[in-house]
Amino acid sequence: MIFLSFLVILFFGAGLFWLVAYLLRNRMKRVAMVLAVTGSVIGLFLLGLWIIEVSGWERKGLYKQLMFGLENEELQQFIFRQDDIQEEAVMMMSQASMALTEVAPLLQGQNQDERITARLTWMADYVTDETHFSLWKNRRNWEQQLFFLAHTAIIIGHYQQFTQDKQYDEQWTRVATFLVNGISRSQYKHLASRPGDSALRPADNAAALYALKLYDDAHGTIFLTKAGEDWSQYIRRELQFEDTKLPCAGFSATNRCRLPAVGGSLAVLNSYTAAAELPISTDFWREFRYYYKETFVNVFGWIDQMPRGEELPEFCDFSVQPLTCGLHESVFAQYTAAKRKDWVTYFQLNNSLLLEDLFYPPNGLWNKRPQEQVTGLLHLATRLAAVSRP
Repeated sequence: MIFLSFLVILFFGAGLFWLVAYLLRNRMKRVAMVLAVTGSVIGLFLLGLWIIEVSGWERKGLYKQLMFGLENEELQQFIFRQDDIQEEAVMMMSQASMALTEVAPLLQGQNQDERITARLTWMADYVTDETHFSLWKNRRNWEQQLFFLAHTAIIIGHYQQFTQDKQYDEQWTRVATFLVNGISRSQYKHLASRPGDSALRPADNAAALYALKLYDDAHGTIFLTKAGEDWSQYIRRELQFEDTKLPCAGFSATNRCRLPAVGGSLAVLNSYTAAAELPISTDFWREFRYYYKETFVNVFGWIDQMPRGEELPEFCDFSVQPLTCGLHESVFAQYTAAKRKDWVTYFQLNNSLLLEDLFYPPNGLWNKRPQEQVTGLLHLATRLAAVSRP
């Protein structure tokens, strides 16, 4: 299916030029020659992009850059000191832990286990540090801390999955038990992402469901089945946005859409529901591609922030908090495409990302401000998780 998807893209990118050249070969020989040459150049370019991906060159480059950033002591100290970027740092670590556990089986024989273990340990230590996160000492506000709890559970889950070390199992169990009970018992089947947040966010709650899947895989429980069914039924019954099967980015206690759906919020939602293997993810992905995916001659793909003809909301970043609109939509969508084995979409998005790398190489990230490096690492980690398939 992967090679067939490449042939489909090759046909639209180069095949149409060859077909027209063939039809004009007798009447307009010079035009036919130009079209044939143009098609051949495009075909070679697409073949090169495909080889970069399937050979593992892209994956190796992304892994190298991700590890460079995660092992940067200055950046580690910046993250430890800067409390105002805690959410960005925690989500970056969550995506990085996913990427490292995904890529690890493909690095067998390269003596990378110790490096990966060290990075996962650093992440798990950070999110379980009581001096940085006082909520470990006070559980009264957990109902308004879903974002942190979900991503912490993901980090600990990947740490334990890879290392088989259960030193954080007590915290993991407390968080997982709270998440499954909180989501299932809640009137709205959602928990608040953070204190003072006026909207309940399906994307963050989807991350919590993925965290429950990791816990189930390790402990043999059925937390995801219980919470996932309740959450999915509530969305189908109450939260579909306008005439789609997609939920808004955030809704109020009266089920009113407080934060409109944007490409970023839905890309994150799709990635976590696909990772959790929830049945509702099929509906989400179909609608998301229809409304938000754009392509250029079916060769290069990207994710728009809004459907065609609709205006971007004034405060778009609120819908994707703590991310920024317009930066990460395609990488989260590519991860979803890989999980769902939608290889045409996968390669369309990957072609665009590789083309972007030609103009903005990933190693240029290290010339930017530390805060931008943190969000850049999130971007790299999500891409690495997407391309790290067997």
